[in-house]
Amino acid sequence: MEVEEQGPYGEPIVPGPRSYRDALPLDRLSLEPVIIDAQGRVDLDELDGAWFICASVGNCLLRDTLADRPPCEDLRVQPVESCRFADGGRAELTVGDIPDDLPADEASIFDLLSGPTVAFIGSPPGGPGLDACIARFDGRERLEGCLLMERFLGLGPLGEVVDLLDSLGYDPGIEFGSETLLAQPRNRNPAVEDFIVRYGSEIRTVAQGDSIQVPKGQLVTVNVATTDEDLDSFEVTLEFSGELAIISDDLSAEWWFDEDIDLEDELPGSLNARWTANGIEQRVRGYVALRDSRGGEAWGWLDFEIVD
Repeated sequence: MEVEEQGPYGEPIVPGPRSYRDALPLDRLSLEPVIIDAQGRVDLDELDGAWFICASVGNCLLRDTLADRPPCEDLRVQPVESCRFADGGRAELTVGDIPDDLPADEASIFDLLSGPTVAFIGSPPGGPGLDACIARFDGRERLEGCLLMERFLGLGPLGEVVDLLDSLGYDPGIEFGSETLLAQPRNRNPAVEDFIVRYGSEIRTVAQGDSIQVPKGQLVTVNVATTDEDLDSFEVTLEFSGELAIISDDLSAEWWFDEDIDLEDELPGSLNARWTANGIEQRVRGYVALRDSRGGEAWGWLDFEIVD
């Protein structure tokens, strides 16, 4: 998810190499799923898909029959009912505005932050087709050959949403002592730009999407090379001591490979993977999804050429 065009609310976004995970009402977003098969990333132009939005978190489409979902009209920041807002492999979505008639008991910032959720269902090239995938979903059948994903969209950053509600005359319900949450800036997505590869006495930095030769039988360690921008660090004044503290995102990674390799067990979310180049004749491709603690995500891959 990227903020393609900023709406009228919040601090201006400084242009830069990172897109932003957080969105405010009336921001225009671009949405692209990352789908990878054994040959690499699937061309999104070849996907037969449909996009939906709904108000609850997690499995929100299970309440509905997708074939009956109407097109989205007058979209609210939290849709009352799920609706279909785009077709194809890519989509754009303008986040709904906060309604003028927001009841007082719904004005809590935490209610607003509970949604919406964006969902995609589709068929990859050679799959059964979108209509068949929707029919299988509605029939609660196995979705073999289909794609289904949901992503909690959320709103943020918290301080800017609070300011927005205050400006509209609503009490956001934030209790005293929330300075740390209110001080968080917009959450930038992390980025996978480089990997650090170690084997034997060799240590090399390799660009994402590139390739590197590794000797057969060697223990290989590959790390995501993170940067300060990935951490979204910010300063906050501690309430009791008055001292400045640095708050940063937590980063985690998920790894997978397109060949059966001797992969050592690591702690879940580890930023590195350790494996031995045994039983592989020519090449293995490693993929990684890099995530921060506020929902930002990036992905990358690296080819390893196995040499004697």
